[in-house]
Amino acid sequence: MTNVSTAFAGFLLFAVSSAGAQEIAAPCPRATIYPGETIRSDMLTETFVDARDAVDVARQRVDLIGYIARRTLFAGRPISFSSIEDPKTIANGSAVQLVYERPGVSINASGQALQSARVGDPIRVRNVESGLVVTGVVASSGVVQVGR
Repeated sequence: MTNVSTAFAGFLLFAVSSAGAQEIAAPCPRATIYPGETIRSDMLTETFVDARDAVDVARQRVDLIGYIARRTLFAGRPISFSSIEDPKTIANGSAVQLVYERPGVSINASGQALQSARVGDPIRVRNVESGLVVTGVVASSGVVQVGR
């Protein structure tokens, strides 16, 4: 009698847990991905998650490839959008072009980025000729616009 009641309880647990639960495929890391790493296609595989738990979860690889891990991403676990960030347009220490433009005036200079930044972000840059540190905004072309 104990075996029958245990089997029945197991059946009920299965029926309750699977009732209404819809699983969806989601990309996940094959191995741990560390903060700062760029996500590549070969780093990903698939897992299945309950659709109710997948509100902030990436559903396709293309949603992740080329993005940067903001925190440690563990193998086999789905990746949330809050765990990734856009890649930086300009990396800390890289050579950049400084551009100052006003009607009738355009000045270009070489600089070295003092921080990483994305398009639209403010960035501090050292002018390599004068040594002065200026603040500008990263343009979509990758140059730093100053004096705005």
